[in-house]
Amino acid sequence: MMKLTWEEIHKVLGGELRGEGTDQRITSVVIDSRKVTPGALFVAMQGERVDSHQFIAECYEKGAVACLCEKTYADTHEISVPEGKLLWIVPETVQAMGNLAAYYRKKLGIPVIGVTGSVGKTTAKDMIAAALSGGLKVFKTPGNLNNQYGLPLAIFQIEEDTQAAVLEMGMNHFGEIRYLSHIAKPDVGVITNIGVSHIEFLGSQEGILKAKTEMFEEMKDDGPAFLCGDDPLLLSYSRQMKRPVWRYGFSEDCEIRALWWKQVGDEIQTLLHCDGEETLLTAKALGKHMVYAMLAAYGIGRHLGLSPETLVKGIASFQPSAMRMNVYENDRFRILDDSYNASPASMEAALDVLCAQEFRPNSRRVAVLGDMLEMGFYSEKGHRQVVKYAAEHAVDVLVGVGKDAAWIVEEALKVRPTLTSYYFENTEILSKKLFSLLRPDDIILLKASRRMALDKIVQMIK
Repeated sequence: MMKLTWEEIHKVLGGELRGEGTDQRITSVVIDSRKVTPGALFVAMQGERVDSHQFIAECYEKGAVACLCEKTYADTHEISVPEGKLLWIVPETVQAMGNLAAYYRKKLGIPVIGVTGSVGKTTAKDMIAAALSGGLKVFKTPGNLNNQYGLPLAIFQIEEDTQAAVLEMGMNHFGEIRYLSHIAKPDVGVITNIGVSHIEFLGSQEGILKAKTEMFEEMKDDGPAFLCGDDPLLLSYSRQMKRPVWRYGFSEDCEIRALWWKQVGDEIQTLLHCDGEETLLTAKALGKHMVYAMLAAYGIGRHLGLSPETLVKGIASFQPSAMRMNVYENDRFRILDDSYNASPASMEAALDVLCAQEFRPNSRRVAVLGDMLEMGFYSEKGHRQVVKYAAEHAVDVLVGVGKDAAWIVEEALKVRPTLTSYYFENTEILSKKLFSLLRPDDIILLKASRRMALDKIVQMIK
């Protein structure tokens, strides 16, 4: 459990302090008033829809030891601070929360692995944490707490006896990874790949590379970088770096190299070469793209001093996060739920998994593909590219859902006019029609950006 004294917090936050000193320790930090429990510090924020400052009194009643308030609100509202409680008034509560998280991270004094990339961040995070957990008490970012609000909240959840932390960092604009890395201060930096997600904000893949590599500006000079050596942009960048670099992948440029891989049922096996040794790794996962996470996890574990035997055991314990190629079977269908997010690269990887699946003798491979968002000018090209890929492979039925999915169906029929395909404007319409399109024994892949809510379809059919 996190423990901070009010004196510590005041030293970090500064600002105006109202209320009397208390012997109570701050044991949690929350931004949602509904999650306040005794011992909490409630951070009030001015949101787009709701100003949570209005819940300060309620939070005190629920047991919050202290609240964090913006000066603009305090100047225009009367705030009563109960006896034995504290109120900090600062210029910006988000910035103050970040500063406090940075202090707590430093106080912990444990190795931190920072993970970013266009796709595969969460999978890499989960795999690294699994690998290290064989020999260390490991914390990993819960869910998607990877932005300016989420990362500090994640750090505050790290218990004092934790031995290593794996923190995911996301972004869609320049400067965001730098800010998050300033808080997290990674000892090890991981970049999974450079794709086209958020290209509408960053202009080009080179811009995305520049934004992702901001992480290294906040790391020590001797802090190692683990980069995918099969990614052309990362490979080129790695050759210019002055810090230790470990490249992982299948190419001969990689220090951590997969010699071969194979899918055995729902398990992946790969033989890696690292530091003159060969090690067989196994994980319950689907698809060649998962091998990259296994390689990175093994390399980081060796860097931290864990034995090959410990890492093999840890990687074998890997469990994917929800909606990231989770497999479900019932008496009718085999379902591949990869509905959390999507980009051209991740969608092609998911289609590779679908096309390699076996279920029953009469099984059809059904791809339910929704919009890939935040690609800006690249959106049409990206959608057409992916569906061309699907049409050229062993997909039996294609279902497009969403505004951009019109390109999906259009391009698919150009490539394979005989392909059975359907189009729906949104998930709600799809939900009413899907069962009429399916047959018993179908293998169904569901893949789209999170806002398309294909997870609702998963719940319907599983």
